[in-house]
Order: sequence, then structure tokens, then C-alpha cells
Amino acid sequence: MSKQPGIYSDIGKDATDLLYGDFNMQPPICYHFNWLDWSLNLSGGVRASVPGQEIRALLKFYLPYQRSNKVEMQYLRDYFGYTAGISLTKSPLISFSGVIGNGFFNTGTDISLDAATDTVAKCDAGLSFNTDILTASLTLSDKADTLRALAYRQIQPLTHTGIAAELMYQFSSKQTTLTLGAQHSPFPLMLIKARVASDGSLATLFQHDLLSRLGLTIGAEMNVMDAINTASLGVSLSLKV
Repeated sequence: MSKQPGIYSDIGKDATDLLYGDFNMQPPICYHFNWLDWSLNLSGGVRASVPGQEIRALLKFYLPYQRSNKVEMQYLRDYFGYTAGISLTKSPLISFSGVIGNGFFNTGTDISLDAATDTVAKCDAGLSFNTDILTASLTLSDKADTLRALAYRQIQPLTHTGIAAELMYQFSSKQTTLTLGAQHSPFPLMLIKARVASDGSLATLFQHDLLSRLGLTIGAEMNVMDAINTASLGVSLSLKV
């Protein structure tokens, strides 16, 4: 097992990717035309590595939600990972995060400062356990209002078959939500995901690689408590160059 703990966003990443990754969720601001909401997301990066160390530079660009446009630097080495980023706006968000650990047990924190209001926009903390059988994490986010416990189990690597669970508790509303999800690849270029939560929300996703660098994703979500008003269908195309 690697001695690098990764970066803060790696805490619980396997579970969150299965449960929420690539589902068609629009940013807070998006283009709207009749019944259609759409946005554009571009990202790229470079990296340099030497034995035991790695440096990454990332650029993320969103339209029209420019508040998320960001430049980020990541530094990873044994027992330590650090990230610093700044949003590309007139009054930027400045973020810092750090993780320490040995790959098996990692802990870290993620802090963002809002230059427009001179306030702390985010202050999260988390820890994770990673084994060949199971990965588990515990995070405190939303300014200590949301506690999440996440677990992920890979069943069959060749078919990307896995299961994940999330138990979330919000202190302000005293609400507990359990979310379960699974994924499976019936064919080499196809991936299917499904998710169900105790609050009545359901979601499913279908991914297919049309070409070696072009992928198609179709996702559907709804809440059985109000199916008519919450049902949505999304389509996205991803191009890797």
C-alpha cells in the first residue's frame, strides 16, 4: 500500500464517486432554455513527479458559473499531501487543505476564505481508513453542521462492481439520511449505477464510451415523495484530450 495519503478530496472519494459522481447535477447558476438547463465544464492539468513526491497544477473552468473557475496546486509526498487554490474572480475564494497519514489511516482539513466578505466560507475536517477490503471515512462539513460516515467495497475489479453507503446527520435539522448505491460494468465500455436514499430519492446512471476519448452519460433522478416535480433527466458528453 502507498504511504501517500493523497489530498483532502480523496477522503471518502471512492464512496462519493459511486454515489454522486457523474450524476447530472447542475451548478447553482446555469444556462436555461425552456425545459433545458445546461452548463460547460473544462478542466486540465500537468504534473511532475520524482521518487516519493508529486506536484500537480490544475485549471478548472465553468460556464456560466464563473465563481467555480479555479487554479489549484497540489503537492503530494509520503505521509503528507497539501493543496492550495484560488478562484478566478474579482473577489476570489482562497482555499487550503492538508492531509497527513500513511495510506492506511489519514486525517486532514479543508479551509476556504471568502475575500469578498473576509469570512471563512468553509471549514471541513475528516479521516479515513483504507484497506484492500474496505475503505471508510468520517467527515464533518458545512461549518460543523453535517456529519457523514462513508463506506465503499469493491467486489469485482474487472467489472468495476462495487457498493457504497453514506449515513448523514445534520445537526441543525436533526435529520438522518441513509444512502445506498451500487455500480456494475456489464460490458468493457459501459457502466451502470443506481442509488437510493431513505428520504425517498432515487437515481440511476448509464455511461458508455462512444470513442476512445468521448463518453456519453445519461442520468435520471427523482424523489418518490414528489415524483412529478422532482423527476429529471440529464445528458452529458465528456471529451478527454
